[in-house]
Formats: sequence, C-alpha cells, structure tokens
Amino acid sequence: MMKDVQTKAPGKLYIAGEYAVTEPGYPAVLVALDRFIHVQVSPSKREYGTISSPALSEEALKWTRENGQVSLTEEVESADILLSALHTTEQFLLEKGQTLSYYDILIESELTSKSGEKYGLGSSGAVTVAVIEALLASLSYPVSDILLYKLAALAHMKLNSKGSFGDLAAAAYTGWIAYTSFDKEWVQSKQQTHSVSDMVQLDWPLLSIEKLTPPTSLTLLIGWTGSPASTEKLVGSAHAHKKKEPYTAFLTESKACVERLIEAFRTQDKDSLFEEVRRNRKLLQQLSQENHLMIETPLLKTLCEIAEAYHAAAKTSGAGGGDCGIALIDSLQYKETIEGEWKKHAIVPLPFKIYQK
Repeated sequence: MMKDVQTKAPGKLYIAGEYAVTEPGYPAVLVALDRFIHVQVSPSKREYGTISSPALSEEALKWTRENGQVSLTEEVESADILLSALHTTEQFLLEKGQTLSYYDILIESELTSKSGEKYGLGSSGAVTVAVIEALLASLSYPVSDILLYKLAALAHMKLNSKGSFGDLAAAAYTGWIAYTSFDKEWVQSKQQTHSVSDMVQLDWPLLSIEKLTPPTSLTLLIGWTGSPASTEKLVGSAHAHKKKEPYTAFLTESKACVERLIEAFRTQDKDSLFEEVRRNRKLLQQLSQENHLMIETPLLKTLCEIAEAYHAAAKTSGAGGGDCGIALIDSLQYKETIEGEWKKHAIVPLPFKIYQK
C-alpha cells in the first residue's frame, strides 16, 4: 500500500575540483546547503496521477502509464529529468516485486531567488534525489544514500548528461563530501545486459563518495553575483579542448590539488585547506585563459579579492560564469566586513548554512 510521504533534498555548491570532476576518476569537494527541493507523494484517488510543480506548469499536469511507463498527457519541455527519475525508480520497484498504483506529486523549490532566478545550487540534482526518495519511501522501501545516488545517476544517464553527478552525491549524502565520478562508459555498457536492481548492486569503477569533517572554526561564506551560468555550455566549451596538452595538465594538477585538500580535511589542517582552495582558483583561472572561457567574471573576481583582503580563501564555485563565489574563513571576526563590502559591489551574501541530515 502506498502512503503519504514528504521528502526534501538540498542544493549544493562546489568547493573545489570543478571542471576536472566531469572526467571519471577526478575528485572534487562539495557541500550540501540548507535550501531544498520539497517533494510530497500521495496515493491518487483517480485513474491517473498528477504532478504539481510551479517550475513546470501553472496547472497540475496529469499522467498515466503507457507501456508501463509514466507518461504526461501533454508534452512539457522541461519535464525530462523528472520523468526519467520516475521511470528509473518505478522500474527498480517493479523488479523488487512492488505493486505500483497512481499517485500525486507536489514539488516545491527553495533554490531560486524571490524573482525566480536560479542561484546555481543544482536544482535538477536535488529534484531527482527528492523524487526518488519520496517514491521509495511511499512504498516503505528501505532507502540508503548510495541507492539514492545510483538511481539518480541512472536517471541522468538516460538523458546523456555531460555533468559529473556531484550534485546528486551532495543531495543524497549531505554535509561536506569528497566525490569522484564513475566510468560512464562502463555503466552504459553494463546497462545493456543488467536490470536497474542489478545495476545498483554493482561496484561502479572509479566512483568514490566520502563524508568529510571540516575544522570546527571553518565558516563558509557564499556570495551570489546574480547572473545564472549554463553549466552544460561552459563544461562543453572546456571539453572541446580535451585533447590539448594544457587541458591534460589542468586535470593532473587539479587532481593533485583536490587530493591534498581532502587530506587537509582528514587531518584538520586549516593552513593546507586554505592553500589548496587558493591553488584551485589559480588552476581555474589558467583553464579559462587557455580555453577562452569566462569562468571568473569581473564581479566574481571582485568577490574573491574582497574576501582575500580579509584572510579568507576565495574562489568561484561550480561552472563560474556569474553564479556564486565562495570564501572560507577561519574566524567570524571578518564575516560582517566581507559581506558588507560585497553588498557595496552588488554581490548578494547568501545566508545559507551547511545541511547535514
């Protein structure tokens, strides 16, 4: 029997390792934030289900099952990820002997500003994880972090996403994490011969998700420069230079830098932690110069320079290009000063905290 459930999954920010993490085996450090996608699933009393999501449509969307798959009664452009999450999870549940009835889904987001602009916190990843968790929980199926992550990754694989799926790992595991992407080609080839329930049981080559504990005095400041960036576009542009020597050098150096950063978390070595965050910024600056990418916009550069003037370690976060910049500080004495200076330059300090479920 299906039951009413509510779940939530957090948005994420990259601390280090962006761009390189889209290659299998290259690490990044991410953090989950206390801004969520909320999902409610409840059994439907009708011969169809509904999906209510302001991001997709003003009206509730109807769905039925065609050839055993969730299918909307009208086409909606941006519903691909949601449908893929439902298809993947339903397939898994059927393989596990569960009976599926119709249900209603309500999706609400806190990952945009009041005027509806995205902060760049990875809403598609959070939606995927929250929907999968809600569906599993509504049928009382035991949920683990790794199951959530793998089902979400399989759902995104169906859409040929170029991302690293780090947002899925952050949404599923929460807190601070070290993340390394898996070998997508291996997973794709296994999918030809394995069921969804088999796929989640396999060890995926190169995949690594490790929870990290930050030094207690470490505080993360986030500044939003107000112009959302297209991750797919920026990462695509960087990938166009994949075969060139500078890009290979960038990957090698990013890997070494982030591995030292992860070690600094393990040993609670704040000096090294700050040093590697600053080094990662330099590597991203080199990458953008060599490939004519706009990762660190003038406003993001200002954000970093202000923070650095008050002993913070600062850099762009994620694809760059205008979303968020971050600053790590070791004591709260400069927090208000940094955020005050940011505001003078039209940089919005975001009051988000690290979310650990």
